[in-house]
Amino acid sequence: MDIAPFFITGLIIGSIYGLTTLGLSLIFGVLRVANVAHGSFIMIGAYMAFFAFTLWGWPPLATAAVAAAVGMGLGYLVYLVAIKPLKKAGELHTLVALFALGAALAEVARLLWGPDFVGYTWRLGSISLWGLEVEIGKLMGAFVALATAVALDLWLQRTFFGRAVRAVVQDPLGAQLVGVRVESVYAITAALGIGITTMGGVLLTLFIPVGINPYMGGPYTLIGFVVAVMGGLGSVMGAYVAGLVFGVIESVGYYLFSLAGFAEPSQMALFSAFVALLLLLLFRPTGLFRL
Repeated sequence: MDIAPFFITGLIIGSIYGLTTLGLSLIFGVLRVANVAHGSFIMIGAYMAFFAFTLWGWPPLATAAVAAAVGMGLGYLVYLVAIKPLKKAGELHTLVALFALGAALAEVARLLWGPDFVGYTWRLGSISLWGLEVEIGKLMGAFVALATAVALDLWLQRTFFGRAVRAVVQDPLGAQLVGVRVESVYAITAALGIGITTMGGVLLTLFIPVGINPYMGGPYTLIGFVVAVMGGLGSVMGAYVAGLVFGVIESVGYYLFSLAGFAEPSQMALFSAFVALLLLLLFRPTGLFRL
């Protein structure tokens, strides 16, 4: 079997990995906070996609825009309740608060919607790419992820807010002395980061037709941190490119381990992605990019 289809599959799912990691990387790069509740916001986006499609027939791309807005509102609340009051107390306090928040969101989802796996299928047909039949919906999701990453990177590089963000990253006190409202930058960054994460959760459902459940966030939190570190914590395009790399390693690894006769090729493929991260950090500890 040709390896090209697995490479293409890896790029497509990797685009979604990159998108879901943008928010995580941005929040850490600016606020210096590890959002361990990351996966729970992916879960919220996934449930929004499921209910919007099954109850009202909304296409996932439309739901993604709504989820981004809802996620930004949630992100602002998270900043006010769990990050801002505890930031001066130390990183451990914030980490514990976010961990508790993530666990609480998962339990609330279980109480509201039950523990069972649910999903949906959005059929728009498919096109052939180098011998691989790719669903148009998945391809559209990947393009939305790419467009979001490029737009966010341009916004951060070429706007006043982007310059303010970089100033805060380099020296919060110095930025405040020259008139930058540091707390506003923190709040907007938290809102934006979680909004993008929730949006990514919607697009992820295009690839997991029956994988939505209250506890789905755990593995994606782990993947998110791996991709964020690989790309360089705080770097938008670094997170996106690292997502592509992770997706390709996972997909091609699955193909190679299947050929080798491994009983659990998917687990071995994930393991190979973690090994790739370790090798990268040995030669480039800062990751691929910087903010």
